[in-house]
Amino acid sequence: MAHTFVDHYRPIRAILRVNGLVVGVGLGLLLLLYPINLLNTFGFDVGPPLMARLAGSALLGQGLGLLLAAADVELNAGTLVSTIISNGLLAITFFVTYLNGSFSHLTPLGKLLLLTLFVICLLTAVLPIPYLRRGIGL
Repeated sequence: MAHTFVDHYRPIRAILRVNGLVVGVGLGLLLLLYPINLLNTFGFDVGPPLMARLAGSALLGQGLGLLLAAADVELNAGTLVSTIISNGLLAITFFVTYLNGSFSHLTPLGKLLLLTLFVICLLTAVLPIPYLRRGIGL
């Protein structure tokens, strides 16, 4: 973590922490440990419990990786590229699934949760792009 007043990575560190806590740890633990009918009350059909638990463990691993990356003094290109790709794919998945009508049964709270997750993933995919040039030495 940077200890100076001139941390050029401050915006990216903030979004990495938010994404790591909300999407990674929050949603990951929810999918990993939730009771079967919990997400159905919000209108989400998560399918078989095995797939939801696999997705939860993957999101939990990604979230912990993002939290650890935010604590690095210097963000390297590998971290930035993996962050852009993984969160870009999550944002695209949320968007395409919404357009397909799979989230048509969502309650208002479910829609707010989906919109929050989409915005966090989209910001995490877009904000590292200007820092990528600095990370690869161009």
